[in-house]
Amino acid sequence: MHLKESMTFLKRFAKSPRRIGSVAPSSKFLTKAMLDRVDWENARYIAELGAGTGVFTREIVKRARNDAKILVFEIDPALQKLIQEEHNEHSGLSLHSDAQELVSIMNEKGIKHLDFVISSLPFTVLPPKMSVRILRAAHDALKPEGHFVAYQYSSIMKHVLKKKFANIKTRFVPLNIPPAFVYDCWR
Repeated sequence: MHLKESMTFLKRFAKSPRRIGSVAPSSKFLTKAMLDRVDWENARYIAELGAGTGVFTREIVKRARNDAKILVFEIDPALQKLIQEEHNEHSGLSLHSDAQELVSIMNEKGIKHLDFVISSLPFTVLPPKMSVRILRAAHDALKPEGHFVAYQYSSIMKHVLKKKFANIKTRFVPLNIPPAFVYDCWR
């Protein structure tokens, strides 16, 4: 991880902890736990919610098919700039601000369904109505066999996710600051 990336992340957290949700970018262990859930051979349409400094984005771009369309959502302008600078040449990647607009952006881009939604959003600190709208959008955006993969720093969200998804696998990742729960959800 780059020092500039870590410092930018920490500054953005200090300025707006409810938006950022963590003091440090995700570890390589959390990244692996999240992205190993994805069937990269068959994933043509992917969304990443709450990209932060682009730790997952970087790996998504490496692992995705050449023809994959990747919708990346990050609300913080400074973090958007980091992602844009690093990935401005990837033709299938588009950067957006508001994850609540997921379905309308898909419609604009002619994307009917997503194969995977990868989320780093801090649902437990977001306003509850916003969390509900984002989860509904993610659920509605997925194809019937699609997956929503998210991490959280507590198990509080499990009961909320169970209301949306029939199947959930949980994995605990202790080697992250802070340790995290990974939820792989599907219908």
